[in-house]
Amino acid sequence: MIAVRKSRYILDTKWPDGLRTRFRMPSEGKAKELDLRVQLAILDNTWDKLRTTLQMAPEKKVVSTGLFRDIAEEYYQQWVLPRNKSAASKRTFLERFNERFGHLPLRAIRLRHADSYVAWRQESEVANASINRELSCLRHFFEWAVDREFIDRNPLARIKRMQEQEWAGPRPTDEVVEAVFAKLDPRFLPVFVLIRETGARRGEVLGLQHWQIDRERRVVTFAKRTKNGKNTIAPLTDRALQAIDSVPVLPGCPYVFYNPETGTRWCDARKPWLAARKAAGHPWLRVRDLRPAFGIEASEDGVPMHFIQSVFGHGSVAVTERYYAKFRPNGAASAVRQAIEAARKSKTLAQGLAQEEKIEGGA
Repeated sequence: MIAVRKSRYILDTKWPDGLRTRFRMPSEGKAKELDLRVQLAILDNTWDKLRTTLQMAPEKKVVSTGLFRDIAEEYYQQWVLPRNKSAASKRTFLERFNERFGHLPLRAIRLRHADSYVAWRQESEVANASINRELSCLRHFFEWAVDREFIDRNPLARIKRMQEQEWAGPRPTDEVVEAVFAKLDPRFLPVFVLIRETGARRGEVLGLQHWQIDRERRVVTFAKRTKNGKNTIAPLTDRALQAIDSVPVLPGCPYVFYNPETGTRWCDARKPWLAARKAAGHPWLRVRDLRPAFGIEASEDGVPMHFIQSVFGHGSVAVTERYYAKFRPNGAASAVRQAIEAARKSKTLAQGLAQEEKIEGGA
């Protein structure tokens, strides 16, 4: 797969042994040429030799001294890079860890060191949500180290997540969203319409390919693009299909949404959204707000929570219910009131019919 990043063409290659490599090429022609070489090498079973020629060994061996920083580097090379799990952010996290206790032996790290790290990050006024992500990375690193027998136990196994402040911004109404949509560059409007109609993430929609769309069943499959690596299937409403059909299919381009000038997918589409929300007078509205708004609307319309969880690809219903599909207090009260009144009307109607039948029978 070839993508464009800051005037560079990125060839994302997955080798038969599971290792993924990203090659940065100066032109699309060079990227396609290398892609062809890789595919031929895989067919000829000479890919290992080609990878060595390209100086991309399966693993970079690190001489470990038992220090945290050395084993953390081995973790980065052997686990993070081959699996392409947000390598850039993981590298940043590990550098911060090294700054605090990289000089210590791994076996000497205790829970108090993590507490010290948290206090250090709080002094910099870092949000609790960001600290939790860093601690999750650190905890996974120790789990990896236990599996590789660098240490006997995970010192962070009992660490607790910090209380996160939930987003308290106003819920985006249909009027607000439509006002922002009206100010969008027409080339990007279908992208954000599909985000709103499916509850998908921006990256999932920007990377959407034609094979992922099933028109007969009216669903779209987001293949292994979720945080937990699972496939998700989202429904396609009439408006979602209209958004997809509004973009002509470009021969040779696998993506649904693409830059007509380059013939490749859009990178992130951030600037058009920022300009549109400012022009519409709603600078607070984030793209990510469309996702929980989708979940809340579905939950208040009576969709079972586990169905919404499946569409979002969450690991548990608790995550869906807490962050993405929670009821508004008045929405929940309104739903209960309507259900009670409907049940009472049904009961009253049944009693009335029974009474009429009794009268007619007596006559």
